[in-house]
Order: sequence, then structure tokens, then C-alpha cells
Amino acid sequence: MKVQFFSPDNQISFKRVVSLSVNGLEGELVVLAHHSPYLIYLLPSVITVKTVIQKEKKVVIDNGILEVAGNSCNIMTNQVQIFDHVIHDEELLKNKRISMYLSYLNGKFLS
Repeated sequence: MKVQFFSPDNQISFKRVVSLSVNGLEGELVVLAHHSPYLIYLLPSVITVKTVIQKEKKVVIDNGILEVAGNSCNIMTNQVQIFDHVIHDEELLKNKRISMYLSYLNGKFLS
């Protein structure tokens, strides 16, 4: 499967992907090759891309949208970068994701 990340400032592509692990409002999702069509809102997180040669790449995104169709995944987001332990803090991203999720739930149940 092909995976593409799009942001206003950057584009990252991967070919021959076996699986993609993402965090959405519904929770964690693993997308495998030939997944049925799907659309999900993504929270800020580190996405893990596993290729055919069993190599894992990590990509950091801000909130965005994942579209799965035709054995490819397109992720549209405000910001996208290859993960770097020096620059990125996974715990900070996790806290931001939890905060956004709780805000979403509060708005959903208060309406």
C-alpha cells in the first residue's frame, strides 16, 4: 500500500507499506494493506509506518484527516515531520492528544 502525508509546508511518501498505526477520536487504529475505504479524524501524535522490509518509520503530525481508499492512505494535516527523538517529545504529544479528545467529548456531551 502507498502512504502519503500532506501539509502546507511538506509532503512525505512511503511505498510498499504493510501497516500504519494512527490515533483518532475513536482510539488507536491499525490500517493494513487492502483495508476497506475509511475516513477518520486524527489527533496530534506519532504515526508508525511499517514497510515490507519490516522497517519502521515514525512520522509526527498535528491533527488531521486520514483517508483510506484504493490500497493507499492519504493524511492531510497542518504539520508533518519525520520523528526525531532530539526534537519531539512523545509524552507531550500524548498529553496534547488527550486534551483534544477530552475537549471533543465535553463538546459532544454538553450539546
